[in-house]
Amino acid sequence: MNRRIRARIALISTIPTLLALPVICLLAAVGAVPWSVLLALPVVLVVQAAFHFSRVPAE
Repeated sequence: MNRRIRARIALISTIPTLLALPVICLLAAVGAVPWSVLLALPVVLVVQAAFHFSRVPAE
């Protein structure tokens, strides 16, 4: 599997985290979670994509 396909699979794996973004924004707006959770989201997405990229077999 080439690098481009592996990268695409890794990015697709972050979609569930991105779908949680509106919920996190709403919870932060009402004070249920701290705003720092939103600041951590880009870091989480990068780590998640890197993890999945490394786990997809290179074959």
